[in-house]
Amino acid sequence: MDQVEQILEQSGVKPTSNRILLMREILADPQPFTLADMEVRLSPMDKSTIFRTLSTFLEHGLIHEVDNGSAAKVYCHCTCSGGHEHPHIHFTCKSCGKTFCIKGIDTSVLPQPQGFLVEEVNCVMKGLCPSCQQKE
Repeated sequence: MDQVEQILEQSGVKPTSNRILLMREILADPQPFTLADMEVRLSPMDKSTIFRTLSTFLEHGLIHEVDNGSAAKVYCHCTCSGGHEHPHIHFTCKSCGKTFCIKGIDTSVLPQPQGFLVEEVNCVMKGLCPSCQQKE
């Protein structure tokens, strides 16, 4: 059994051929991605199969969704043990549109609103990524 199959099984996901292919693609490039990105990378796999597989991965904590303010859903591979339990900041480049996971910023220090129970933090910074800064 290879590493991808082990990752899937440990998360409670049956390792079918399509799931293995998609997880290999996710692991090959750890940057956030969209459904359209995976359609291009996994052609000729159909869009509905990719979408259903991503939904399964979301349900089992292998990936998480990022709300970066765009119409497209953006997904990131969860590197946290046991799923996406440790929130982190995301950065979306206003020039190229790419979204990046930013580690090393402690979101637990954000002030908690009085009387509210915070269950999830979604923080997206926007600006220019290093590559786009060099172009300008």
